[in-house]
Amino acid sequence: MKFARALTRSKVPVPRGRRAAQLPQPDPQVWLQDHRPCSYWEATRRPFPSLLFVGPLVIGYEVSVLLAGGADPGGLRSGADAWMRRGLAAAGLADPWFLPLLLVVILMGWQISRSHDWRFSPPILAGMIAESVIWAIALLGIGRLIDLGFSFLEQGRAPLLALNATAARPNLTAFIGYVGAGVYEETLFRLMLVPTFFATLKLLQMPQMLASSWAVTASALLFALAHHAGSPGEPFTWYVFIFRWMAGVFFAWVFVLRGFGIAVGTHTAYDILVGWIG
Repeated sequence: MKFARALTRSKVPVPRGRRAAQLPQPDPQVWLQDHRPCSYWEATRRPFPSLLFVGPLVIGYEVSVLLAGGADPGGLRSGADAWMRRGLAAAGLADPWFLPLLLVVILMGWQISRSHDWRFSPPILAGMIAESVIWAIALLGIGRLIDLGFSFLEQGRAPLLALNATAARPNLTAFIGYVGAGVYEETLFRLMLVPTFFATLKLLQMPQMLASSWAVTASALLFALAHHAGSPGEPFTWYVFIFRWMAGVFFAWVFVLRGFGIAVGTHTAYDILVGWIG
């Protein structure tokens, strides 16, 4: 009896081939679904593709400022760029490449903290260029409508406004300014301020949609006011202020819905369309 009980408790070895056959086999369709690159609309909202899209603009702008600026490269820098650099310099961080490095750190930190997928199809970068131009043309149309509205109210035609017109006639200096405004105004007013306002309002228990709307509106208001502050600030007119506030709202919603890269591309493309092409 003891021998019989020992036999019942003993484990009969299973052949290795049969053991492998008992393991569940992955479904190829499920594996392909899990490992395929994400869609264009999803990938373009992620920080890593945005960094690869914006990176050439940043490098081109910084190198152009250093080469074309001569002894005073700061004179070519856009307003938001100069403001952020003054703040960094006050903290002892005056290296000209520290601000671009900070932008990289912010985007990479966002990518890592949200555990976003790093995979995407490189051709989407060409799609981001095309989409940015489409949004810029849409903003151009909105600007024309505002022109018509003010023309009707004032019985005169208001000129179409370039967001960062730095020269009376298109030239290389103006082009550098358009790229700098597109990169660093979006960095300051959208990438930094919109999430900061949104997080603050969420802490105050505001509903998500309402917090998003107020964050967009507040950042756009500061964007419009900033162009009239400091030296040299632009003279205040209601047309310029309302247009820039509206443009700030437009850029902010592009940032929220389509991502940082396309917001930068849209802003840059708009400035070039208005200021360079006319």
